Amino acid sequence: MLTMLRAVVVAVAMLGLAACTSSRMAAIEPPAVIATPQQDKATVVFYRSSAFGGAVQSSVFDITTDPPGFIGIVSTGMKLAYAAPPGRRRFMVIGESADFMDADLLAGRTYYALVAPRIGVWKARFSLRPRAADDKEVQDELATCKWYDNTPASRQWAQEKMAEIVSLQKEYLPPWLAKEEDKPALMPTDGR
Repeated sequence: MLTMLRAVVVAVAMLGLAACTSSRMAAIEPPAVIATPQQDKATVVFYRSSAFGGAVQSSVFDITTDPPGFIGIVSTGMKLAYAAPPGRRRFMVIGESADFMDADLLAGRTYYALVAPRIGVWKARFSLRPRAADDKEVQDELATCKWYDNTPASRQWAQEKMAEIVSLQKEYLPPWLAKEEDKPALMPTDGR
């Protein structure tokens, strides 16, 4: 009974984390970091080209720092550019659950991470998939997406949900770290 109650509480929390969040993001022209990457930062483009699970949005975070840094909310047809400090980073995506991706980033380079929907129990789950910058398929997928950026409303949403976000990180990160294989990672050579 306690396990079932916990599952219901987690499902309700997840619905609250993703409900109607895409309206908090703003469509923009290509960001400056794409046209002219910063020489002291790496740029990571998070994008979602798949319409599978399209009614469910996912939120992306840089969890290298404590508390997690909010990157943005990604829905179908969206792409976000994140200027990250170079070096080793860890990113988290949230849907019904949380999933992670490591990165080893070089300054002045642009990297790509696909926000990939998966089947969940109550709603869509998401994973981050590293993509090589020189992959033609990546460029084709990116062409179907529009640039978005945060707004005061999206930042406020992330701030209000931070306790739930940290709770999901604490629940799902240890099993991910315990896996010996299948941990996605962006490598320095994946950027351009």
